[in-house]
Amino acid sequence: MKPVLAAALGCLVLSGCGAQKDTPERASAGSTVGETPQAPSSPGGDQEVRFLALMTRTAQGCTPDAPNGTGGGGVPRPEDLPGAEAVPTPRYGPGQTPPGVPNADGDIPVPLDDAAPPSKPATGSAPPATAPEVPLAGTEKCVGGEHAKRVGEAFKGAKPAGYEAMRKQLTELDYPASRIHRMPDRAGAPRVRVDLRVMGGHVALEVTADGGGVVAEAFGAPETEDVKVTDVTRGA
Repeated sequence: MKPVLAAALGCLVLSGCGAQKDTPERASAGSTVGETPQAPSSPGGDQEVRFLALMTRTAQGCTPDAPNGTGGGGVPRPEDLPGAEAVPTPRYGPGQTPPGVPNADGDIPVPLDDAAPPSKPATGSAPPATAPEVPLAGTEKCVGGEHAKRVGEAFKGAKPAGYEAMRKQLTELDYPASRIHRMPDRAGAPRVRVDLRVMGGHVALEVTADGGGVVAEAFGAPETEDVKVTDVTRGA
């Protein structure tokens, strides 16, 4: 499913994927009597399409120079793309030279990062049940902040009565039900995490009911599919 969604997102960003389909609101306003009714799409598919469109708009707002459906804008910098990570700068010990350059003794030094291989887990040991939070930077930090603001404003002055009410309102905001995951309540208040990871991204939201609505916080989750947003251990 993810490769298909990734292709759809790329198509939305670069060309709009052709003519825009009518939404239910458009159909009610622009349909005429006698038109052939279209077969309904699957609810899950519609949710994902609306979600991809939402993510595309938000990403374009955070990268105004990115290509869009109107043909304007330039190519975004690699470090500004969702999921981009900075290339680590190699480090060397005192008196050492870069790899490939012999030192005074004719030896080729090895970077400190490569000197000691990472320890491997013991045979038969189970993988960790949790994963550490990933820091958000660049475009992803902006995207996460925009979604947190959007959700917070939508719930302003209307604290959800429970998990089902929170989930229902989030789906009405175009966040698919399959991406909304229940978390243990916090001090009796319902709490969920919303998986916003697309195309190797890291963005996720934690939404907790509050006296005046909800508190929405963006955080980073590992891009690997086997790590669920519910398994991420957030920093203090």
